[in-house]
Amino acid sequence: MRTCCRLCESQELKEVFELNPTPPANAFIPESELNETQDCFPLDMHQCVDCGHVQLLTVIDSEYLFRKYIYVSGTSSVFVNHFQSYAESIIQDYGLRQNDLVVEIGSNDGTLLNFFKEKGMQVLGIDPATRIAKNTTKSGIETIPRFFNEHLAKEIRKDRGTAKVIPANNVFAHIDDLIGFVNGVRELLADDGIFVFEVSYLLDVYEKTFFDMTYHEHLSYHSVLPLKSFFESNYLQLIDAKRVGTHGGSLRGIVQKEGGLRETNDSIKDLIELELKFALNEPETWLGFKERIDKKEQ
Repeated sequence: MRTCCRLCESQELKEVFELNPTPPANAFIPESELNETQDCFPLDMHQCVDCGHVQLLTVIDSEYLFRKYIYVSGTSSVFVNHFQSYAESIIQDYGLRQNDLVVEIGSNDGTLLNFFKEKGMQVLGIDPATRIAKNTTKSGIETIPRFFNEHLAKEIRKDRGTAKVIPANNVFAHIDDLIGFVNGVRELLADDGIFVFEVSYLLDVYEKTFFDMTYHEHLSYHSVLPLKSFFESNYLQLIDAKRVGTHGGSLRGIVQKEGGLRETNDSIKDLIELELKFALNEPETWLGFKERIDKKEQ
């Protein structure tokens, strides 16, 4: 059970709504075990009073959640197309060249990395799902079957140099130790490189009453306002943020090292203004969100 905010480490946390305890979302069982009782875990959503970050405090062992993970992106034509346009935009917008190193955290079956590889970049995946990582390596996208951390980042930097791009898609919400995670990103990132992440966007969760996006893998429910301060406090800079359509509404963020060459664009200010308009940083907003959930259940 976590006792402080993942972003700012404040202990001023307020429970804003609670769903019924459930088993982990991907804890599928064989038919022979349908009559057996599965372990259930709390789904207790809290908000940091100081920075506004919305998060679960109940943490299930990541080994249990992700070592035997079964979902692969390449089975969805929607995601294949999404990752192709994603890679093309990053290559074009940030001037990637042949042989630049792209290291993806939570790379799954290598669908995204393959598009960078086709353009001549060096690619490396990191994913703790042992079977998926093994199969992806066999397919030609080398994948390290480990959880990403600062120690692994130092190993990769020593062996391969720094990364021009570090993508992390639908992973940044799964990390309990986010400070340790971004320390690893900063260690591995080239001085002129970018960290790019996609996460389910808290504003879409609120606007569309996506209470079913609340499950144990999703420890964090990200919005721009607390993320901006978080990256700044860890010597990084959020320079671009845009809304994308995946998962019913996601946020793509672009991050560089503190003092990098690129200017922060107006998207950061614009999205923060929108979040404040909806009062996403106020616990009362989420207490009202629970009332909306209850009405949907009736």
